[in-house]
Amino acid sequence: MPENNAAAFDKNTFSTLLGSDDAALLSPLFDRALESLKQFVNADNFDYSQLEFGAHKLKTTCTQLGLKRLANVFVSFENAAAQGDAERCDTLIRMLKSEFAQTQDSLRRHSEHLMREAKPSS
Repeated sequence: MPENNAAAFDKNTFSTLLGSDDAALLSPLFDRALESLKQFVNADNFDYSQLEFGAHKLKTTCTQLGLKRLANVFVSFENAAAQGDAERCDTLIRMLKSEFAQTQDSLRRHSEHLMREAKPSS
């Protein structure tokens, strides 16, 4: 049975992008990218002057991680921040948090899988 979040998270995108399925390489990179995303999503205060840069960076991160829907939210976020549209940014923050909540369990499981695969068998 396919995962509920299959359309939101493509677990093969990251390894395909890097041209490697070596979990020892992928695991720390995946975890750093995921941590950056979590920090942004969980932030309480948003400095609108920095939102455009943050959204641009995380749009790329989401694309690399295979989070197409989140990447699309960040595209809109980047545009709204560039235009100084605080109301639209507030709406997109709520969308972003909702979308991330829907994919978080899949991302956590994939991170754990990469960590297990990265550890040498004894």
